[in-house]
Amino acid sequence: MSRIGRSPTLTAGGWILALALGWPAGAAGLFAGFAPEDLEALDRAAEEVLPGGRHPQSVEARLLDPGAGVRVDGRLDDDAWRDAPPAGGFRQWDPERGAGASEETLFKVAYDGEALYFAVACLERDPGRITGTLSRRDQIAHSDYFAVFLDPYCDRETGYCFRVNPLGVQQDAYLYNDGESDGDWDAVWQAETWRDDDGWYAEVRIPFSAVRYRADSPAWGLQVSRHLYGRGETSAWVVWDRELAGFVSRFGSLEGLRGIPAPRRLEALPYVVARTTDPAAAGPETLDHFQNFGLDLKYGVTADLTLNAAIQPDFGQVEADPATLNLSPFETYFAEKRPFFVEGSRFFQHRRFDLFHSRRIGGGRANARIRYAAKLTGKTGGGISLAALAAGTDVTGDGRAHNFLRSGSCPASYWVGRIGKELPGARGSVNLMQTAALRGGSLAACGERGSRDAYTTGADAELLFRDRSFALGGSFVGSIVDAREVSGAAGGASPAICGSGGSLWFVKRGGKLRGQIYGGWETGRLDLNDLGYLQAPDEIEAGLWIGHQYTPDGGSRLFHRGSFNLNLQRGFLYEPRAGRDLHTGEEVWSYRRGHRALGGGNVNGWIQWRSFAESWFGVSANPEGCQRWDTRDRVLLAEGGWAAIPGGGPLIREPATWGGWLGGSSDTRRPLVVTLEGDYFDDQAGNATERIEAGLRWKQSNAMAHSLQACYRRRIDDTQHLANYENPGGGIGGVSYVYGDLRQEILHLTLRTSLLFSRNQSLEVYARPYMTVGDYRRARELARPDSYDLRPYQLGVFDVDCFDFAYSAVHVNAVYRWQYRPGSTIYLVWTHGRESWDQRGLPGRAGEFEGGLSTRALWRNEPENAFLVKVTYWMPV
Repeated sequence: MSRIGRSPTLTAGGWILALALGWPAGAAGLFAGFAPEDLEALDRAAEEVLPGGRHPQSVEARLLDPGAGVRVDGRLDDDAWRDAPPAGGFRQWDPERGAGASEETLFKVAYDGEALYFAVACLERDPGRITGTLSRRDQIAHSDYFAVFLDPYCDRETGYCFRVNPLGVQQDAYLYNDGESDGDWDAVWQAETWRDDDGWYAEVRIPFSAVRYRADSPAWGLQVSRHLYGRGETSAWVVWDRELAGFVSRFGSLEGLRGIPAPRRLEALPYVVARTTDPAAAGPETLDHFQNFGLDLKYGVTADLTLNAAIQPDFGQVEADPATLNLSPFETYFAEKRPFFVEGSRFFQHRRFDLFHSRRIGGGRANARIRYAAKLTGKTGGGISLAALAAGTDVTGDGRAHNFLRSGSCPASYWVGRIGKELPGARGSVNLMQTAALRGGSLAACGERGSRDAYTTGADAELLFRDRSFALGGSFVGSIVDAREVSGAAGGASPAICGSGGSLWFVKRGGKLRGQIYGGWETGRLDLNDLGYLQAPDEIEAGLWIGHQYTPDGGSRLFHRGSFNLNLQRGFLYEPRAGRDLHTGEEVWSYRRGHRALGGGNVNGWIQWRSFAESWFGVSANPEGCQRWDTRDRVLLAEGGWAAIPGGGPLIREPATWGGWLGGSSDTRRPLVVTLEGDYFDDQAGNATERIEAGLRWKQSNAMAHSLQACYRRRIDDTQHLANYENPGGGIGGVSYVYGDLRQEILHLTLRTSLLFSRNQSLEVYARPYMTVGDYRRARELARPDSYDLRPYQLGVFDVDCFDFAYSAVHVNAVYRWQYRPGSTIYLVWTHGRESWDQRGLPGRAGEFEGGLSTRALWRNEPENAFLVKVTYWMPV
């Protein structure tokens, strides 16, 4: 294909000369119809600037004649492209916003009754600089690419992204909240590429069934961008000033769409799976064999609403959670990785509160099973968004998980619903949300949380004004927990537990100077953890953020861009509380609502240098405060067993803390990227935490990449909680709140390797060894409430050395994926896991305990190995 033009901005004279010289046959399909007057219009559009630095853009899609389809092969030689209007005039998005693009990019759009088609020419004067790397779908990295962004609703809030690299690797995402993206959204669409001495080219076919739209809308929002990996440059069809807020709301226009059908699509994805497990048990080898089947369905109820359903969903190919040892009073948060729950999760997000944490469904117990799950999501033409989810779970016996018709123990059903209304002119939204966890298990068989019903209700609203640069919002939540069977409650039941929370905020999102003022509260009885996630309620919080965006856009010889931030936060306790003696019932401590808790502030920044290296840094300081959770609320009785502490544990002070962090990475465009980061924090009591973390990302070839992260952390904490012991006539209200002086070391590594045989076949290996050891030096108890006064604990025979511990774990995953046809995949999976827990105080371990970090502990115990084969088959109906 002949070179069309050499200048970053096309000129009519150059095109007249090229037309006079004539086109090769391979180029005729794309460039026929690019008359000089068309190119002059492109130049004028590229140079015209509206207020705010926005370049007005629109392009018309050509309706293909019946039978005149596009052969998607990347060559751009179909007659269908001949009469499609061209579009171009790209300008830099990064690093110098609004400057001329280094290379030219042109595209055309066409459509028929089934799909939307894009032809894209990414021209390159030096073809050797084109970078294309094989990778799994949705994981384009170290590569050039172009991206098509669509806003079919023209609601200026939501949309879709379709990205393709020079080797045809695809990536897609759903856009929401005018700039946020959900990369877990997947659609079945087609893209093919071709390359010659003048650049690389692509044809894309996006079925109308893959997106949601209004059938009567003649125009969609459109943005097209291109990334040059070797130059670190992104250019775009529509460009606006960095100071303006929003993304989808700034798109150009795709016009001329008429008579698009509104298909009611049905997709079925049945699967079969076989798994063999060698359990981590000493003695003769016994293998557990497991077979299962299931079905995923996707049905387009209307062009606006989609129903997803799953019968016995299986997630055996999903990577295991990283090993960790949690010594805090709070639950460890693990991110959701299961595809059914990850995709579309943004529809169930409530502002400022996590009402729906899908890991609550089907987790937490051995042999837990999801029998069914279904969700309905979408947006109607009236600007009303809908989301509903239902799921049923139980616990099965060994070898019975495959029997869908047989119920197990501890049955539970989960229900989530959210409805929202956009304000006219995309000036904000109002939303309502409701969740319910309904359980039919008994206390004895399923535990307290597994035998109770729980409900949460939420409402939130946000108003946008001043060209979306400012936002005023609020959020409210309420919870009701109905614990039908709680031991010790009168009549075998306890009254419902009700709590509430709320938040208000005012945000400036546009301009170089940005900020936020916020405040909120959570009552002590607010409980979202049956279907959501809440770490520590009972607080009143207020805070301030001020940020400056540094964007010289070519005006600096040192920096491309940066950001600098100031954060201030102060917390207070919401509930007035009083504690009583464990034996006499006499009040021994109390405080009022508004008691000062924790607070602090930090200054931080991030810089991208002209070399494309990056640096980040920060310093923080937290004044003395107090918290209520580290004393826990249960006590070990002298005769054995545990009991609740009347009124809960007292407050404990936290000494003033200060510290900082510093990190950096090398040029992110290079095949080898090195990162190094460290932090250090100290306090008035001599406690300290230090961490150093190093990482490598190496693109070994176009088909193989590796990453390695190593982290070492050491901490000194003289108030690591050990236990609460009954102490009649002593302690605080007959309870000794005992803490150890802990020296802890943590070391973990994360290794990832990916090998691509083609863009549809990949092998990925993940390995994460984790080790931690703890050495307790002395035991002390809290001397008085709401203080940091500690005194030696010497009740009875108490040896703090018995609490010394060593924990290690290794997780390994190897996953081979082959997408043997569109939407259909074969998985071959091997998982390996082993862990070891040792404590000096365990029977028989006093003389054998090893206290230091040692790799020997990683291989001491028997591993568990599992082998899985899973086959899915996509069937569009």
